[in-house]
Amino acid sequence: MDVKTFEAFSMKDAVKAVKKELGSEAVILSTREKAAPGGKGTIYELTAAAPGSRKVGASGPRAQTTSVDYEAGLDHIQARLSALVDVAATRTQVQAVEAGLQELKLLVTEALRNKEGSLIHDLPKAMLPLERQLRLMGISDVTVAELIRHLRALPAADDTDGEGYYRDQAIRWMMKRIKIAPRWSVMAGSVSYQAIIGASGVGKTSMAAKLAALYALREKHQVVVVSLDHQRLAAAEQMRIFCKIIGLPFVAANSVDDLLKIQELHKDVELVLIDTAGVSSKNSQAIAGLAALKEQGLPVDFHLCVSATAKESQVEQEIRSFLNLGISSLMFSKLDESWAFGEIFNASRKWSIPLSFFSIGQQIPEDIERSTRERVIERIFGL
Repeated sequence: MDVKTFEAFSMKDAVKAVKKELGSEAVILSTREKAAPGGKGTIYELTAAAPGSRKVGASGPRAQTTSVDYEAGLDHIQARLSALVDVAATRTQVQAVEAGLQELKLLVTEALRNKEGSLIHDLPKAMLPLERQLRLMGISDVTVAELIRHLRALPAADDTDGEGYYRDQAIRWMMKRIKIAPRWSVMAGSVSYQAIIGASGVGKTSMAAKLAALYALREKHQVVVVSLDHQRLAAAEQMRIFCKIIGLPFVAANSVDDLLKIQELHKDVELVLIDTAGVSSKNSQAIAGLAALKEQGLPVDFHLCVSATAKESQVEQEIRSFLNLGISSLMFSKLDESWAFGEIFNASRKWSIPLSFFSIGQQIPEDIERSTRERVIERIFGL
């Protein structure tokens, strides 16, 4: 079946693209609405099949689809989308639910304080603000319990500033458990291949653009940007335009062979930065396709981009799915949209994967910084 996917910033433009590519008799199989890169606007995605690929039922061939049918179908789709928008939960509503769950968790914690035998039962008064702060920031229960056990074993705090004493001790304990990835080995005379991987919508393309600017404009390396994203039409074009603006070579690669030829075409290249397609954690075939990059001899390092706004279960599932690729580091995006930063600490520590970069805003190339232990602690403790 000759099936293709089309994207546009309006439903009508998407339908026009279908007609132009597959003809006016093409069959629209499915529609999907999603946020545009950077969260600005909406992209409409249509999956369509060429007329010759339609199946024939028991009653004979389906009737020919006319332009009138398309217009009627378009009106129906738009009506359905409007209905979905009316009933969909807003971001504010979701945040309100999450805040309510956090309050419920704190209430349960308060109840445990009064339960005989609980680790936090009869917790010293000077430790209470610290324990509440860690839970509010999303630090895992296992880590909080381990830290409290450590603090209880320390000499008693001075009555004058007990809270400061325990906070400082907790910071020292956590600093030792934060892993930071080494800087990429980018130098003249050799080529470093670095690929950004992750699920759809986590900000991989923006992260790749910021990294390209960081290494090319600030650190003065010879960078080639590659797009392996064949699923979203806007993704490769967005990166192509960005590279043109800052004067970097851009390659839309289809295979490992295309990547290996980059060194021949760009003699002075030092860093090949690869922006990959968004891969669902359930899509084992697509993940295996990424593994083929290494299997075919490309010396590439994979860096998993994760949204700081994602839930703990979602982050764990993404890490677990990509783990067999050999994740060199974790990159966290959308820190400017998150209010709890404990998951950065939780994920890195649990899976023993170092942190490399943080995306801290919408601006390209400004809003990116290297991960440091100090920045993680600052965000968790509000320093």
